[in-house]
Amino acid sequence: MGCQPYKVKSPVLSAQAPPQNIPLEFQRKDVLGLPGLGWPHSKNNLALDPGLTKPRINLKPPKNMARQMPVGLLLPLSGPRAPLGRALMEASFLAMFDVADDRFVFLPRDTMGTPEGAVLAAQDAIDSGAKLLIGPVFGRSARAVAPVASKASVSLISFTNDQTVASNVTFVFGFLPEDRLRRVVGYAASKGVNRFGALIPKGKFGDQILIDYKRVIKNVGGVFVHSERYDRNTASLTGAIKRLGRYEFRKAALISKQESLASRDDPLSQSILKQLEQKTVLGSPPFDAVFLLETGKSLKAIASLLSYYEINRRQVRVIGINNWSARSIVREPSLFGAWYAGPSPQLFSEFSKRFVSVFQTEPHELASLAYDATALVALKAKEGPTGFGLKKLTAENGFYGSAGLFRLRLGGAVQHIFSVMEVHPDGARVVSPSPRSFNSSSENYE
Repeated sequence: MGCQPYKVKSPVLSAQAPPQNIPLEFQRKDVLGLPGLGWPHSKNNLALDPGLTKPRINLKPPKNMARQMPVGLLLPLSGPRAPLGRALMEASFLAMFDVADDRFVFLPRDTMGTPEGAVLAAQDAIDSGAKLLIGPVFGRSARAVAPVASKASVSLISFTNDQTVASNVTFVFGFLPEDRLRRVVGYAASKGVNRFGALIPKGKFGDQILIDYKRVIKNVGGVFVHSERYDRNTASLTGAIKRLGRYEFRKAALISKQESLASRDDPLSQSILKQLEQKTVLGSPPFDAVFLLETGKSLKAIASLLSYYEINRRQVRVIGINNWSARSIVREPSLFGAWYAGPSPQLFSEFSKRFVSVFQTEPHELASLAYDATALVALKAKEGPTGFGLKKLTAENGFYGSAGLFRLRLGGAVQHIFSVMEVHPDGARVVSPSPRSFNSSSENYE
C-alpha cells in the first residue's frame, strides 16, 4: 500500500464491503507497515493469520477490472512530513469507505515530501493505471507533477493553496486566503461596513493578501481607506497601529480642543472640557473595520494594542481569515464581536467525531481537504470513465463537503465558500453558515 516507497508496487485498496463500524481489534494496529495507522480491514483485501503478531496481506485479483477506476493518492508517507501524510491518508480512506463503491480503487504512493519523489510517485501510479491523481500536498511538488499528469491526460487534485500552480490539469484544492477574504468582507459589507483598513505584517504573503483584500473590497462596493505594515517586533507594531488609527493626529486634536475650551468661561464649555478629561484622543478612526492577519498570542497582543491606541471594538469591527475559536482568543475582551471566515465548525465537528470513532485520534486541521477531495472523486468514479472528465469535475452547482460548499473551476481554481463566525466570551458562534448551493445566497461568489 502507500506506506511502501513509490518504487515498490503497492496492493490496491478497494471499497468493496466497507464495514460500518470497525472492530477494536483492527484499530490502531500496524496493519500495513505504518505504525498507528488504524486502517480498517476489508475481507476482500486482507486476511489475518492468528499465528502472527501482525496481519498478513493476501492479495486477490480484483473483480471486474474493466469497471474499476484506479486513483493515485500522492502523499509524504516517509521523511519529516510523514505525520501529515498519514493524517491525510486516514481521512482519504475514511471518505473511500463512506462514499465509494466497488469500482473505486486507491493506489497510494509515497512522495517522500519532495518534488522529485512526487514525480516518481505520480509516474508509478499512472503506470499502475491511475485515471486521476489526488495530491501531492505541497506547491513545488504539484508543479513538478503537472507535466507528468498532462502527458498522461490525467487530472491532478492537489492539496496546495499555491494559486500559481493552477492549470487545466492541476486543481488547487487547498483553502485559498482570497476565498476567506471574499467571504468575511462580503459579510461585513452586508452588515453596513463600508470603510476598510488593514494591519498586515511585512513579507511576500502579506503583499499578496493586501492585493487580494483591496480587490475584494472593490468588488463588494466598499472603500479601502488605509493599511499599515509592520515587522514582528513591538516598536514596529506599535508605530504601525498608531499610524493606522491616526493616533497622534487625534491626540493633538484633543489637546487643541481642550485649550480652546479652557479659554472660555461659559458653563457649557467648562462642562465639555470636563468630559474631555476622560479621553485620550478626539474623534474616531477613519474606517469601520480593520483586517488582521494574525492568530494566537500575536493576535491577542495586537488586539490589546489597538484598544490602547483608541481603535476599539465600539468603533471598529475586527475581521480576519484565521481560526479565532481558541479559548485564549475568545476570552480577549478586545476581540469580542470580531468576525472571521473559515470552514464550518459544525460540519468539521461532525467529520471529527466520525474520524475519532474510526481512528481513535483527532483529525489534522487539513484532514477535511483530503476527505472532501476523495469523496468527490469516489462519487464521480461511480459514473465510470466519464466521471473524471473536466465537465463532470467542474459541475457548476459544486459539492457540499466536510468543510462546506466548494466547486472546481476550469483553469484549476477551486472555490470554497466558508462560514462566518463571531467571537464571543463563551466561544465562536456561526453568524453566517456556508450556503448549501451557489444559488442560495445573494452574495457574489465569483
